[in-house]
Amino acid sequence: MRAELRPSQVAPGALLEVEGSTYRVVGTVRFDLAGTRWGEHCITSSGPREWLSLQPRGAECVIHWLTRHDLFGDPDRAGMSLDGRDWSLLAAGSLTYTAEGDTGLGLQGTCEFVEFVAVDTDDAVLVYESFDGGMWEISVGRLADPARVRSYREVSGD
Repeated sequence: MRAELRPSQVAPGALLEVEGSTYRVVGTVRFDLAGTRWGEHCITSSGPREWLSLQPRGAECVIHWLTRHDLFGDPDRAGMSLDGRDWSLLAAGSLTYTAEGDTGLGLQGTCEFVEFVAVDTDDAVLVYESFDGGMWEISVGRLADPARVRSYREVSGD
């Protein structure tokens, strides 16, 4: 039997169905940007680790991320070109986080971020993140349909 979870309840051990594929949450990072809070969840299936952000952007927003370990460098707030696309600045700032499970981060800290949106489409996102003063990590994501994302945990049927 399954018990549905609200986005704020998703944590390590939960299952996420994302547009027809099932993933297990192995780690969760909860961000706070001046009182706006959301979670990013490290998810696994049979391939490399991926991330799913459950963000408040005026309405429910879900972003499915892949970390690009093949890329390095600093963001250019004036705009970027990557993978044959042009990207324009969407947001930048500093926030705090807490983490649980297998995220590769400490239990809490700070994160600088610079987020871009693809110029040619409204569903692609590029983000640079520097956790606790470390090197920039680069991830590329796409907006997922919130109606096709479900979170739940398995419960024993009595």
